This record gives sequence, C-alpha cells and structure tokens, in this order.
Amino acid sequence: MKRLSPVRHVSDRGQVRSYLFVAVILLGLMLAGPVLGDTDWSEFYQFRHSSTLPGNMFAVSPDGQVGFDGALQQNVPVAYTPTADNWVIGYNSGSNSGSVEIGFGGAGVNGTGFIGLGAGRPGHGIYGSWMATGTDIAEAYNFQYQLVDGGQRGWALAVGVQDILNQRQNYVGDPHGARSIYGVATRHLDLLGDSYLTIGWGDGRFGSNPFGGLSVPVTGGLTLVTEYDGMQVNAGLALSGLGQSTEEYSENQKWILLGYFGYSDLDRPVVGLVVTKH
Repeated sequence: MKRLSPVRHVSDRGQVRSYLFVAVILLGLMLAGPVLGDTDWSEFYQFRHSSTLPGNMFAVSPDGQVGFDGALQQNVPVAYTPTADNWVIGYNSGSNSGSVEIGFGGAGVNGTGFIGLGAGRPGHGIYGSWMATGTDIAEAYNFQYQLVDGGQRGWALAVGVQDILNQRQNYVGDPHGARSIYGVATRHLDLLGDSYLTIGWGDGRFGSNPFGGLSVPVTGGLTLVTEYDGMQVNAGLALSGLGQSTEEYSENQKWILLGYFGYSDLDRPVVGLVVTKH
C-alpha cells in the first residue's frame, strides 16, 4: 500500500479543513436568510440583485485594483476600494421569476446600468458610482471610502453610502427614499487559493442587519460567490475574460471583461457583464 508522505498528509488535512470551512460558511449563509431576511420584493426593489458597489460583479484587490483578482461579490460591498485610474462600466439584469430575463424594466425584469470610478491611493481608495435602474432610468449615486488598509492579510475597513442623494424608493410606490449607510470589513483567506471573506452592517437596503459574503476561486478564471446581503441569500459564479486565465490578464491586460450568473434569494436569476480598467 502506498503511504502518503508527512508533508502531503498535512497538506491533505489542510485541504479538508478548508472544504469544511467553506461548507460551514455556505450553510450559515443559507440559514441566515429565513432567520434574518425579508423577502418582500417591493422593499428596496432596485437594490435586490446587484448594486454597483465595490466588488459587485467585479473584483477589487487589496491594493485597490479592479479586475478579476481580489474580493468579488454579487450584492455585498467589499472593503477593498478602487483607487485612482481604476474604473468599471457594466450592466446586470435580474429576474422577478424563476426564468432568465434580459432588459431594464417591466413586470418581470429589474435591470441596472452603471459606471464606477476610483480615486485616492492604495489602502485608502475613494469610489463613486452612478447607477440607472428600471425603465424610467431613475438614478442613484453611491460612495465608499476605505479607512483602514489591512494589507495582504489583515482586515481592511471601509464605510459607504448607497443612493447618497436619496433618489430611489424604499418600497414600490412609497417614495420615502432609499439612502443606506454601511460599514464593511474584508480580509484575505488562505483557503482553496486566494479567497476573501467580507462582513459588515448597514441600514436601509441592508435591512438594518449584518451582512457577509465569501468568494472562492474554482479555477484560474472562475470564482464562486455566496453571500447574505442583509435581506436575502445570493449565490453565483463570476467568469473572467471569456475563459482566459487570471495570470494572463493580470500581467498583460489593463482591460478585463467579466461575466456573471447567479441567483438572488436563491431563486431569481441574475446575469451581468462588466468591463474594468486599471
């Protein structure tokens, strides 16, 4: 019988612990929805799929570079904040049923187009984004500032505001405004590669609840995303550059194309396409 070397045996046990940790996080996020969440889709309707905050369908690295390397979520902001000369432009379309829908608005579609720009220096980035939501192209502006660097292994901390001018509705037909303030922390994990854990708290569209997420690399160009955004559980997969490797993009390209497919509330499909430049 072939015996494992001590080094290989330790490595295998580490992999098992990593898979168990991921399983616990996934289970916790799945249980969080029914316990803490609110699935009334008339509440903060325009922010239920993806909200153009840092890390939403595009990654942000610990030094504030946008692309595919770094923390990446669907609807949870990450603390790593884009810096100067970093920008993103994208579109996502969420369904209000179980089928995939493409569009900006209507009975079955919640679509969003957005542009985001970074400023400031690594570890203390400043990010602003504009998003147009729904068929009436009503606007919302978002802002985030990174307070604590965190480096490559520590906790980065940031604060932000969704819909800073209070232009959206908190309920469909109830125009009381949807301004939402949050604080968020993100750190790197040596877990199945370069994984990232995010935790935070926010009011408004976050339900005045804690939120959290985990992004885990599946391959060089595919990342698994899971999260509880304060109101619902979401999960999906992000694809880098139509299958090209992360290393190729990091070394040779400043322009990166990312695709995303996931589920909001684990039952409403959402698709997205984002172009980043750093």
